[in-house]
Amino acid sequence: MRGSGVLTERTAEKLAGRMLARTGIAAIWDAHVAAAAAYGLGKLDMAASLMEIAEAAERLWLGRADAEAT
Repeated sequence: MRGSGVLTERTAEKLAGRMLARTGIAAIWDAHVAAAAAYGLGKLDMAASLMEIAEAAERLWLGRADAEAT
């Protein structure tokens, strides 16, 4: 679903950052679960947007882990 153009990368990153700030790593799982639910309901654009947010959250989370390790 990546690259579907539903959300800009910057928008997905901003939303992901806010979600991570509020709920931590659970935001990643929650976004994946929500994407699966949207997909199951046939809401493909919503599912794609949620996957973009989940992937952005993963990148942010891993980037923070890398920064802390150095």
